[in-house]
Amino acid sequence: MKRQAENSTTPGNNHTGLAPHPKEREDMVRGAQEFRPTSSGGADEIARIRIAYARAGGPHGTMSAAAVDTARLPVLDKLGARLQFERTGTRLYDALISKLDAYGPFDGGPTRQQLVELRDQEHAHALLAQDLIRALGGDPTMVTPCASLQATASRGIVDVLVDPRTSLIDGLEAILVAELADQDSWAALARSTESLGDAALTAKITQAQQTELQHLKKVRGWLEAADRLRAKAATEVH
Repeated sequence: MKRQAENSTTPGNNHTGLAPHPKEREDMVRGAQEFRPTSSGGADEIARIRIAYARAGGPHGTMSAAAVDTARLPVLDKLGARLQFERTGTRLYDALISKLDAYGPFDGGPTRQQLVELRDQEHAHALLAQDLIRALGGDPTMVTPCASLQATASRGIVDVLVDPRTSLIDGLEAILVAELADQDSWAALARSTESLGDAALTAKITQAQQTELQHLKKVRGWLEAADRLRAKAATEVH
């Protein structure tokens, strides 16, 4: 569909650049020269303040003081992050399914069933993380430091998926960012569990990582198809 072929290169009414508006550009430069900043300092001063705040601040979060083997805390922290991220991933795919329902599929892109399958696997990974946290004596309702950090980092991806102005292809580009982070995070978690000597635990996490690798492969394939669609649309315009 035409809507799917649209992207940032599609001609439109973009007036954000200064090149088409030389008079306004000159006025802006003249105004900046006439009205100087009301405070002194520059990038170095901003950096100094950031450094001072960083040294005075505390960590992004802490682990629970409950009676848990301290050797398990790094793993529980990362498991908490996976639980948070997989819950978010489930909602991201729900939003992506809505994009497909709104705009329709494109040649080489995902089917609705494929997106539902990936959504269900993200949900299954959230349940897996929840079960593993409990098995290690942790509390899956606790927001761990890594979980808090990843929730903040992934906020922009959510914004893209729920924005009514974005297309299915836009959503896939945002999902790619999430899948790249997700796959690497499961790999890091698998490395963290090796010190516990629990082969069954590591195997479950490694399996989840392999599933995320398949997600990544599929999303990349869909985006490659989208690039071909865009190239074809650009050729037809000219």
